[in-house]
Amino acid sequence: MRTRLFGLIIGFAFGLSGCEPSPSTEELTRDLLVQTEFDNAIDFKSYNTYTFPLDTLGLVSNNVSDTLILGDYAKKVTAEIKLNMDSRGYTYVAVNQNPDLGINAFIVNDFSVFQTISYPRYYGGYYSPYYGYYYPIVNTYASNSAILILQLVDFNKITSQGQFKVIWTCYIGDILASPDPTQQSVNAITQAFAQSQIISK
Repeated sequence: MRTRLFGLIIGFAFGLSGCEPSPSTEELTRDLLVQTEFDNAIDFKSYNTYTFPLDTLGLVSNNVSDTLILGDYAKKVTAEIKLNMDSRGYTYVAVNQNPDLGINAFIVNDFSVFQTISYPRYYGGYYSPYYGYYYPIVNTYASNSAILILQLVDFNKITSQGQFKVIWTCYIGDILASPDPTQQSVNAITQAFAQSQIISK
């Protein structure tokens, strides 16, 4: 059975606004939602070592001109993952040292374009020839969102599909909606581990 937890990184300014009953739209846009889920049948204390590529993130995107991962984003994100894993008592080792756990860290970026069509000669529930004939109005919209996904996989357990078993997953986003995606992602990783106390030696 998998357990799901949700968290929202709320900034210092929100902490001061004690009279506000819920986050404002601006804060929900600025801060990243953190969802974690784990297999509560797993004994996380039974693992000792882990590995994953430092300074590197995977990218799944349908946008060929994607420029999401720039500068030191990957470096800071992977450093924060390692910091949290180390603080929970696990030891980082090279992949050829037979680690117990592996970490997948990647971004799923979805770029979508969609259109709506309206017909200006449609009035009052019927078409009226007295208003003349007009071309339809086409409105085009673009949507771009990005989610940072972290997975802990057990290298000693294989699923029926022949894949390593995922024992913990974290979803962080929308990264593109944040004015400071690097720092907010780092904060969100800290929150992900804070709401996943089961990950510990």
